Amino acid sequence: MADPGAGITTVQAGEEPPPIGGRRMRRSFVLTVAVLAILGVSPLIIEPIGFGYLESTLTRVAILGMAAVALDYIVGYGGLISLGHALFLGAGAYASGILLFHLGDRAWATDQALIAWPFAMLVGALLGWGFGALALRTKSVYFIMVTLAFNQMMFFLFNSLEAYGGDDGVRLGARNRLGPLSLEDDRMFFYVCFALLVLAVVWFNILIRSPSGWILRGARDNELRMRSVGAVTRRHQLAAFVMSSAFVTLAGALAVNETQFMSPGISHWTQSGELLLMLIVGGVGSLVGGVIGAGVLLVLEEIAIGYTSDWAFYVGAALIVIVMLARGGIAGVILGRHRNV
Repeated sequence: MADPGAGITTVQAGEEPPPIGGRRMRRSFVLTVAVLAILGVSPLIIEPIGFGYLESTLTRVAILGMAAVALDYIVGYGGLISLGHALFLGAGAYASGILLFHLGDRAWATDQALIAWPFAMLVGALLGWGFGALALRTKSVYFIMVTLAFNQMMFFLFNSLEAYGGDDGVRLGARNRLGPLSLEDDRMFFYVCFALLVLAVVWFNILIRSPSGWILRGARDNELRMRSVGAVTRRHQLAAFVMSSAFVTLAGALAVNETQFMSPGISHWTQSGELLLMLIVGGVGSLVGGVIGAGVLLVLEEIAIGYTSDWAFYVGAALIVIVMLARGGIAGVILGRHRNV
């Protein structure tokens, strides 16, 4: 019988991991730059061709694309399928939104993004550390179910916050300021979200090429073998979970600014499923696949809503066709690879 660890490169202590270079890396870089460039110039060209109403959708693509990129770090590169990351969207929305809601009547309230957004990321990191440490005691489908349970626990917690509208939510009526800049202008806000998306893509690309990222991928393929060479896999998996949680929480803070409405709905488990669907459509394990999936799903929804009340049926049918034809996701087909998680 073949050695189950065959073909897996190990990393010894103090040894630099081998590069991931080669043709696939170059193609991945070109695809990433192309996708981000298309998203970046889209607001400038959609209005002249009659699709100006999609500008807010593009902002959502940037926000949820960032969340999907962060989720892909643990799903595609760590093999940790989480059905609970919407709780971090909710945590970011409430951490940032509460600071904005109390502006003018609480000394600690602020509309300054340079304070509110890092605070939201800190909240997300702490939640990710607590929930991740518990969830990582399980494997496979049990990990999925534990993350789902945490998600629903936080969803009902947000529902219980009557001071902030309970399950109805509450309107904020304003956005954060970024230093001296107002983010009330939709175009300005899009490019802030886009810049943070680019930052997230660059950062997670750095992480997956780091020694920690190499161990994370090794544990995904053969955790027992990684442990046998001295790698403390759970430590690196937890660090990845915390980092992923922090960036999804940042996306939640951006989302509450985009809608100017704070509601528990953003943390429902179906939103976690939507993030996973974006990865499946765009391509798991490619990072930029999350951005592609967010773009395809959200733009399809927005266009279909304008034509029929049965839009969900047609969007679902289109997604089924995409998944059947592109088994490795859209990015996987472009890069010439297929991956099952």
